[in-house]
Amino acid sequence: MIPQKLQKISEDIHSAGGRAFLVGGVTRDYLLGFKGEYRDFDIEVYSIDQEKLLEILSRHGKPNLIGKAFGVIHLARNGIHYDFSFPRTESKTGMGHRAFDVKTNPNLTFEEAARRRDFTINAMGMELPNLELVDPYNGRRDLEHKVLRHVSEAFAEDSLRVLRGVQFAARFGLRAADETIELCKTLSLNDLSRERIEEEFRKWLLKGVKPSFGLDFFCEVGLKHMFPEIETNGDILDFLAERRNSLNPQDAEVIMFAALLCLPGAKPVDFLKKWAPVNNLLKRVPALLNSLALLEKRDFRRCALKAGCLKLPAMLKQAMGVDIYNEAKEAGEELGIWDRAPEPFITGQMLLDMGLKPGPELGRIIKRVFEMQLRGEVKNKEEAIFYITPQ
Repeated sequence: MIPQKLQKISEDIHSAGGRAFLVGGVTRDYLLGFKGEYRDFDIEVYSIDQEKLLEILSRHGKPNLIGKAFGVIHLARNGIHYDFSFPRTESKTGMGHRAFDVKTNPNLTFEEAARRRDFTINAMGMELPNLELVDPYNGRRDLEHKVLRHVSEAFAEDSLRVLRGVQFAARFGLRAADETIELCKTLSLNDLSRERIEEEFRKWLLKGVKPSFGLDFFCEVGLKHMFPEIETNGDILDFLAERRNSLNPQDAEVIMFAALLCLPGAKPVDFLKKWAPVNNLLKRVPALLNSLALLEKRDFRRCALKAGCLKLPAMLKQAMGVDIYNEAKEAGEELGIWDRAPEPFITGQMLLDMGLKPGPELGRIIKRVFEMQLRGEVKNKEEAIFYITPQ
């Protein structure tokens, strides 16, 4: 689990009188049984100062002090990234997600430093090099019982943590503790930028193993009043989450945001303009949702033209309980529109090569033949050419 390089660094820290703790997602994921390869490690260092830590890290590579105010030192070796930081205290200084006075203090205890974290599942650490678990707020117990619980009342100082709760509930299948729900209800998200909001929505929809758990948390803490444009249900989200890895990243993003806005009463354009101002989403999500009305055999070509392919509307419709996926896939593969939109059989260059004169008439011919193509009246390029060739 732990690279030999990190083992050696932690031994050097220990020899210098310091202590090093593996914190963050690696600790949590290790306890959840993740067996994959880790490429990013967060290490919190205690009882030595920044100069000494830099000197130790310099023996193992070229450290980069990327966060002087926060005492964050980055080291990369063989494609593996290490972020070393010092325990710190935070004091709220005003409105906004970043309005904190941050001070590093290597003499804090792990329990004191962990108190500033959001949820108990993120307030654990494993002391290096022996990987001994330090868990002052019972995060392991909460993981085992599938409970999402805030660490302390300091949680309320950062409203972004409410949305982090949504994505953590979705990613790890957690139910929020009653006291955490009640605390989240008292917080306003008005101080958050839309970029931060969009980022948490993406993690919820694109990383969540069970997005329905995130939706439950979303509703329980009263976020519906801030995002009234959303209309969905958890079954649709979970169904698509099981299948999104079969899609390319852009299509996965489009279908998951469409699933968030697919029920009657949703206002996809309003939501996307306000909270997810990405051109790809703003263009493709409403088009995908509008294409659902065309998902019938006689209109498969038009459906694929509007949605950019037939696969996404068929998958979304299946998630909504309409059994048309297999029929659409068979037809889409036969017509060459399963993974892409139909393209006109006739192009302007083809017409010029056939001896037609440049001008508006070319566009009218292309449009007329493409309409016949969408109706299934011409089925290939040869039939299209035959249609426009004088007999």
